[in-house]
Amino acid sequence: MTMWRCGDRTGVPRWQSRGPLARDDRRLAPGAALDLRGDMTRSRAVIVLGSLFASLFAGAGPALADPAAGDRPVSSAPLDEDEPPYRCKDHTAPVVVTLKADTDVKDLIAWVMGFTCKKFVLDPRVTATGRKVTLIAPRPVSAGEAYRMFLAALTTVGLTVVPHGDALRIVDAHTMKSEPVPLVKSGSPGELDQLVRYVYRPSYIAAEPLRQAWQAMKSDGGDVVALGAFVMVTDYAGHVREMLSFAKLVDVPGGSDGIYTLPVRHADATKLAEKLTAILSLPAGGGARPAVADPARADAGKLEATATPSKIIVDERTNTLIIASGDAGYQRLKALVERLDVALEIEGGSAIHVYPLGGAIAEELAKTLTSAISDGRAPRPGSGAPPPAPGATAPGATAAGAPLDALGAALEGQVRVIADPPTNSLIVMSSGRDFLAIKEVIRQLDLPRRQVYIETVILDVDVTDRTTLGAVSHGGTLAGGTDGPALFGGVETKDVNSLALLGSLQQATGLFAGLVGPALPGSQSLFGQSIPSFSVLFRAVADQSNVHVVSTPSIIAVDNIEAKYSVGTSIAVQKVSFTGITGGATPPGALSTQIDHEPLPLTLNIKPHISKDDTVLLEVKHESKELIDDNNKLGPDWSIRSFDTRVVVRDQQTVVLGGLTQERMIASTTKVPLLGDIPLIGYLFKTTTRSKHQTNLVILLTPYIIRDQRDLQAIQQRKLREHQEFARSFAELEHMTYEARIDYGKKRGLLEDINRAVLDVEQDQAGRAAITGAGPRGVEAGSVDIHPPTAP
Repeated sequence: MTMWRCGDRTGVPRWQSRGPLARDDRRLAPGAALDLRGDMTRSRAVIVLGSLFASLFAGAGPALADPAAGDRPVSSAPLDEDEPPYRCKDHTAPVVVTLKADTDVKDLIAWVMGFTCKKFVLDPRVTATGRKVTLIAPRPVSAGEAYRMFLAALTTVGLTVVPHGDALRIVDAHTMKSEPVPLVKSGSPGELDQLVRYVYRPSYIAAEPLRQAWQAMKSDGGDVVALGAFVMVTDYAGHVREMLSFAKLVDVPGGSDGIYTLPVRHADATKLAEKLTAILSLPAGGGARPAVADPARADAGKLEATATPSKIIVDERTNTLIIASGDAGYQRLKALVERLDVALEIEGGSAIHVYPLGGAIAEELAKTLTSAISDGRAPRPGSGAPPPAPGATAPGATAAGAPLDALGAALEGQVRVIADPPTNSLIVMSSGRDFLAIKEVIRQLDLPRRQVYIETVILDVDVTDRTTLGAVSHGGTLAGGTDGPALFGGVETKDVNSLALLGSLQQATGLFAGLVGPALPGSQSLFGQSIPSFSVLFRAVADQSNVHVVSTPSIIAVDNIEAKYSVGTSIAVQKVSFTGITGGATPPGALSTQIDHEPLPLTLNIKPHISKDDTVLLEVKHESKELIDDNNKLGPDWSIRSFDTRVVVRDQQTVVLGGLTQERMIASTTKVPLLGDIPLIGYLFKTTTRSKHQTNLVILLTPYIIRDQRDLQAIQQRKLREHQEFARSFAELEHMTYEARIDYGKKRGLLEDINRAVLDVEQDQAGRAAITGAGPRGVEAGSVDIHPPTAP
């Protein structure tokens, strides 16, 4: 056996030995290794490290107490038989940690022995493993802190300290449960992180569930055993303290069955209770728990049995679950309900809902939704299959269909959609679940629509060329004297009349030439006016007209909405109606005349369709009416020109719609039969009129896609410049320069857009909360039992 002594104030031991294993005494430097492997190998003796109390070392040699002896080697002469092998002195000053890195366990024990004066027994099997530790402290520590560092260092290498009489044994932690350890029955296991054995008796919770929980908290070498109503744990004091803290949290009143209420906020409590009963394998009807557990569940221990409620019933009026269970079962059931009872935005809410629209028209959208709901619910011809379940896809339908295709099938109850034109809102009468399904469809249909500004130029050219050449004549004489009858004959036209020579000359145009004879005797008495006996008038006239009409209407049209433009005049038309037998005050068979007005407009209807690549499909319809002849005795004549076409054009690209070109050539001859066909001489007996009428209508369209307010502002400024240029071209119109007045109080910018977006989100959240039934809670969750106060 080898003995050491310690004593100088630096905590560095010095030793000397005697007997068969004697060697040279030497002073150990701080942190130097103490090599005893040779002695352990030869003698297989137990190495005893320690210090004796100061009273046992009275009379020690002066060489051991001399502080100066540390500078010279200790003599190797055998010690006196009465001299103690070693001695130590308790330290009150701070201890400096001067151990080197990777210090052997035996050197660590020698270091701590120097300032604690404790006796240690080191098993040679421990030293044979060669375990090493490293202690680092930036400043001196107290003796108590240094000793706690020593215990913590032993823990890191799987060792611990076990009291053995008045000494401390250093043993392997994996064998700690078989070591004789002090038994602690109450209180704290102490502050030192050394091996303890603690016996705990739960007050409310069963011992087995607590043992299972502690088993997960113990160290690798610790041991937890359940003995009836007690739980015994053997482990480091730090682990035991954590186990006791956990026991205080779970070992609380409520371990036996109590009555709890659990309100269900969103789901149907009755349906939820059925699912919970099936999940927890409770008897039908919510009966009590069976006394004998299932064999498959019996192996899981008592924890699952104590976490299962005995009975679950439903209070339909408050939508609350009433639970008979222990605290563990209630907590387990509550956690499950909290996961299932979530707001899915598909149920609850009022029966009448109002949805204000932004870009859509309430009347049109109401008709669309009503048609979609009725068509979706109507069975297909020849099919007797019931409608699919909510959320399922109907047979033959594709999942990529439009939202309206499956809207009727997705609704559960009766739904009615009414439009409110004054507020442009939809009133939906349905359940909350159905309203949420319709609301999503409305959001997709009520999107802000894009607009197109369309500049239109209508060019209408009308060219007329007319030539008239001919002669009118007459002749006559009195047969049988002045009182006899008059014989007349001649050729006349509606424009020129040789009988009314003066009137014809006043209205005629072009070249005129003629020969007029003397007055016919007796014509005054016969015709009331004097007429020539003969008259020949030659006429040659050419009429040319060129009409060029330019119309430049500008139209702003909403995407997929038809815009209409119409301009023109109206003419008076005389209409004659025949009175029948029951004509009232008018005699039967009489003719009545009334004046109506016939409009002659120029209309242009455009319907744009904007695509994603900024191309515009234009549906164009045009119609124009033009007066041709208003001197017809049967009434005025007018022509109608129209076309209906579609054209695809890019943004700000001008497209020309093919002109409506018309050419009419008319040749008319008024003549005397036979005489008018004689060459040359026949021109005296006929009038020839040739006319050529050409019309051409051309329409030019230029679309401008309006993406934001800046595009509208640019169009406005361009139109103002055009107006000002037109006004400056006329000196008398310069003072009419127009400048738009902008009221910035009615405009909105970025901050207002952000504010409106936030308000929309808040309104949506408020509506969602109203639908999901958030409001004052009627029943609070928790126990309804009254537990007696816990004994201290």
